[in-house]
Amino acid sequence: MTSQPPPYQPAPQTPQGPTTPATAAAARNRFGLAALIAGIVAFVGAFIPIFNFLAVLIALAAVVLGIIGIIRTGPKGSAVAGAVLGFIALVLSSILAIVYTFLFFGNLLDPAGSPDGVLDTTEIPLVYQVEGTGSDVDITYTISADGVETTEQVTSQRLPFEEDFDVAFGGADTYASYTLTAVNGADDGTVICRIILDGRILVEQESSGAYATASCTTSASELLDQEGGSQ
Repeated sequence: MTSQPPPYQPAPQTPQGPTTPATAAAARNRFGLAALIAGIVAFVGAFIPIFNFLAVLIALAAVVLGIIGIIRTGPKGSAVAGAVLGFIALVLSSILAIVYTFLFFGNLLDPAGSPDGVLDTTEIPLVYQVEGTGSDVDITYTISADGVETTEQVTSQRLPFEEDFDVAFGGADTYASYTLTAVNGADDGTVICRIILDGRILVEQESSGAYATASCTTSASELLDQEGGSQ
């Protein structure tokens, strides 16, 4: 008697777990978070000479990511903030790239055309300040030293926040810019940014709501005008 082989049994399939709403929401939030981060980087980079050319591309990416995050269902706060900040950064970086280019080549062609005293470096106390009722606030600010601008960032910051510097204007820092940006967390609240020169408030902006953004900026030339007017 010939034995028969056992019937073929297919290998058991590993069940694929269903995508939970939390997993889907996390995937959607990545677009909004990426848009917000790109928007902040592009906004700060818009004020940095040479880097602002790259900031144009980063701003475009922020707008695209923000739009994707808005179109998808789910939380849209960070996506809206990222898209708006990216659009503002796109406009600023385009304009300032042209301005810095003209200033740079203008000084190369006519170095004697600088304002009186601008070649002399002067230091002055400057304060970055953020106040309000916001929570988990992300703060980004720029510093210039010998014409080289750097960006610092603190995340999930409790308010109030304050940083003091002795900044220079004139010389290599003639065309430097100083920017302070504060982005609120997911909870409702207000954020207020200030740039204070020698006890005088130069710039103050306030914004409220989840992911609200307050941004303050000034330039070395404005510092020079303010300091000259106080003497």
